[in-house]
Amino acid sequence: MRMKRILLLLTGCGSVPLANEMPSSQPAASALSATQIPNVNSALAGVSQVPMAVLNEINTDIEIAPWSFAGKPGRVMSTQHYLIHSNIRFERVMDRLPVLLEHAIFRYQTAFGTLPKPKSTLDTYVLGDRNQWLAKTRQVLPQQAASLASIGRGGFAVNGTGYLYYIDWAGRDRDTFAIAVHEGWHQYVQSTFREEIPSWLDEGVATYMEGLRFVPLDKNPAFRPWDNWQRRRRLRDSARSGRLISLEDLLDRPVQSFIGGRRNQELLGYYAQVWALALLLADQNGPYRDGFEQMLQDAANGGFRRKVMNHPAVISRGGRGRNAHLGRWAAIAYFGDLEELKAAYKEKIRDLTS
Repeated sequence: MRMKRILLLLTGCGSVPLANEMPSSQPAASALSATQIPNVNSALAGVSQVPMAVLNEINTDIEIAPWSFAGKPGRVMSTQHYLIHSNIRFERVMDRLPVLLEHAIFRYQTAFGTLPKPKSTLDTYVLGDRNQWLAKTRQVLPQQAASLASIGRGGFAVNGTGYLYYIDWAGRDRDTFAIAVHEGWHQYVQSTFREEIPSWLDEGVATYMEGLRFVPLDKNPAFRPWDNWQRRRRLRDSARSGRLISLEDLLDRPVQSFIGGRRNQELLGYYAQVWALALLLADQNGPYRDGFEQMLQDAANGGFRRKVMNHPAVISRGGRGRNAHLGRWAAIAYFGDLEELKAAYKEKIRDLTS
């Protein structure tokens, strides 16, 4: 498996700057603050709904064995695609976790056309508290542990393995599960895709996956990408304060370049904006859906970079070989005129923040 760089999710607490190009030995961190999810009309989101009969066919069989970490007893749960180590003290959360992740891996493969199955089992650690997570971080990434210690509530994914911890309270699970499926997307890409994808695409899809809830009286999670109040609120704040990042910067710059400043306000805005961009591009009723699916499939199967760099519009702009603008060239190659995309994106932000 080719080594992949690690990307950062950070939505509430401090971090230290990381290099623009991060080798896979350097982790990304994630943190979430409490969310409030409004009721949203799913018909407005342009998101297809998977038939219940299909969801019920997802294999959520689990083999359970004892496991412990830092003296805290827990369990290792083996499913079709995951090996989950957890010692969260709330049984209901532990019981839901493997179901969530198996539904998530199905969604990663089917939400945007058909993407490949994982090449191997995905290891995930969901530890019971922050102190355990810090101890685990020191074990697996001793050189980066001090940097990660500055991260608040969250986790990271490296080389296809996820490390996070229980960040909710009193048996709740929304924030913990949001991080699990966000980092789960990174795990899937790191272990499955043949080519790296631009930061805006990787983080955009990861934030797109965050919106979810377990439906009452139903054991299956419902994925609702538009239903992400934390990202929506940050997007609204950025728009009203005039701090929106230009589309060119959003496409060109790696996520690490937005780290810095007081409480990483620009980084929080970045995540909100790539979430909005993913909603625009993934809209099944919109003009960009086909290109969005093709971009992901090309990166997963090979041919993404070749298509981008050989695109006539990219060549005419002198883009061949200029990796610094790969994200922008990809948008041009797969979505066409950048000015039209900017106008559509501006309108999408207006819709989400009105």
